[in-house]
Amino acid sequence: MSGHAPRDPSDPRDLVVVALSGVQRFITESRTTADLRSASQIVAHLAVKAVRHLHDTHKARIVFPSLSEGRVRGADDGMPNRIVALVPTGQGPDAASATSEHLTEVWEGWVAEVFGQPMHSVPGWPVVQWVSVPAAVGPYPDQWREAQRALAERKTVRDFAQPWDEPEELCTLSPRWRSVSPPDAVEKRRKHMAGENLAVANWVKRLWHRETCTGRSPGFASTNALASAPYRAEVLRLWEEDADIADAVGDLRLCAEELGDDPVSELPLERLPRVADSEEADWVRGRGSRWVFPASWHLDALAREFERDRADPAFARTVHEGWEAASRLVEIMARHKVDPLSPHLAVLVQDLDSMGRHLSGRRTHPDREPLEVDEESHSDISRLLSQVAADQRAAIDAAGGVVVYAGGDDLLALVPAATALEAARACQETIPPSLPTASTGLLFFHHGSSLGQALGRSRDLLDLAKERPGKYALGVGFVRHSGAHAHCVLPWSADPAPDEALRVFLPGGKYARIRLSPRLLGDLAAEAPHLDGGDAELRTRDQDVLPPAVARAEIRRLILRHTVLGSDAENRPVEADREGFARRAAAHLEHLSPEGRLVDEDAVRIALFLRQEAS
Repeated sequence: MSGHAPRDPSDPRDLVVVALSGVQRFITESRTTADLRSASQIVAHLAVKAVRHLHDTHKARIVFPSLSEGRVRGADDGMPNRIVALVPTGQGPDAASATSEHLTEVWEGWVAEVFGQPMHSVPGWPVVQWVSVPAAVGPYPDQWREAQRALAERKTVRDFAQPWDEPEELCTLSPRWRSVSPPDAVEKRRKHMAGENLAVANWVKRLWHRETCTGRSPGFASTNALASAPYRAEVLRLWEEDADIADAVGDLRLCAEELGDDPVSELPLERLPRVADSEEADWVRGRGSRWVFPASWHLDALAREFERDRADPAFARTVHEGWEAASRLVEIMARHKVDPLSPHLAVLVQDLDSMGRHLSGRRTHPDREPLEVDEESHSDISRLLSQVAADQRAAIDAAGGVVVYAGGDDLLALVPAATALEAARACQETIPPSLPTASTGLLFFHHGSSLGQALGRSRDLLDLAKERPGKYALGVGFVRHSGAHAHCVLPWSADPAPDEALRVFLPGGKYARIRLSPRLLGDLAAEAPHLDGGDAELRTRDQDVLPPAVARAEIRRLILRHTVLGSDAENRPVEADREGFARRAAAHLEHLSPEGRLVDEDAVRIALFLRQEAS
């Protein structure tokens, strides 16, 4: 395929828009990170197939997505689920319809590869919607407006084909579908999957990398691997400095192997340090990712997973010794002042605000100029989005995370807790002023929690960010394994930026030796009825509410009360630093609060969580 051909005014063309519907639902209905990655790549490759079919078979000029040197950029980790093309006059409806049929055939081919035979169609996947606007409507801007109107109307239309059905169990990932018997590939080689009740589409998702000719890159970091990556990096960095580390990891490995065959495969994260001639170091880079957590050594959970008798003394002893080895490793790393092992990681989602309005030439933000709607400007936007996607992949990689998909206009990634805020900020900075602003959802969650629920909550945070006036916001929250949770929404345009304000419990620079006690949260919560006096109407109704100036002074007093000061190089306490820190911390707390308030308890809980789990 070639790139964007120059527009020929004497060659009027039909405008065709082909869209894959239900993509977010298909991707987020995933149990594992491998499912998540497969679903993303399935969508990306369907989009690539649509582009190639339109370009090669129907001689289309592709406007979206960007083509570069004969290739569709982002084919493996991010593609827009909407294709915009210009086809020869009069051929638009036939080209769009044929492309839709082609995608159905591609999907059915993957189904046949996974199951070894054709299967009944999956109702509701893939759903391909298209519109075609004839050249007679007018120039490209007129065609684009008509296409947007037609797409909006098309969304209100539903197909009600009678699907095949049998009285089987509902799919555990997508209960709108019935489950089917596992493919032979599962029965023969992957017995740990055989007990799962999955629909056809989800079996394809689960096995697409291994059982189809198109699938690739079977390895994808698990939630265990990402949560423990910063800790394991420090373990490997200190490997040759402290022999106790190798001893503890060696004991950990022996216990893990004594449990039996581990059904969870784990490829090493390439960014982790390497240690020459050490099998134990190689093991902790890869399969050891979950065993470094002491909490992974749970007798009942491991008995179920490895089908062992929890009453067997040898098995119980192995589990206990594994817990001891993991705990000993934590203690050794603490001696080296390594941050505690956090069981949390983060889902990062980002989406450009009002992209449809921008492409239609309407202003999306007071600071962003509206776009001139024509083929050339849309082609430029397409290329720009490809560059943004590449920059975001680099930013996520630098943060030690992994990209699920990055299409330029939207992003989904998994990132270690310790670097999640930096990753969110870095991805924001990839958006140039010529594009709309972007909103972000960032959810911290436990590596043993449901991935599907974490994905859903992260999308909820993104929706909350977009509901804020002006959008351009960060919705951030956490969910502990116990179920405790909190969230808040902060504008990216604030000064200080939300990622800086949320570090109120993690002071740096000249305040690095200051420690702010978590007990501050209790005092702020107890005093909240008196401190939240920023609202004038509230002050007139409640005489116990302090005026704003007095409330700010009281907040600074509480911060000073819970501030512990270290010493400078000459071992002399610097009281002025405590005062300066208290003023800055009080200002950060106010920035984390909604307008008219001085303290938002949920925002303080998130800041405290970051200190405890993402330092």
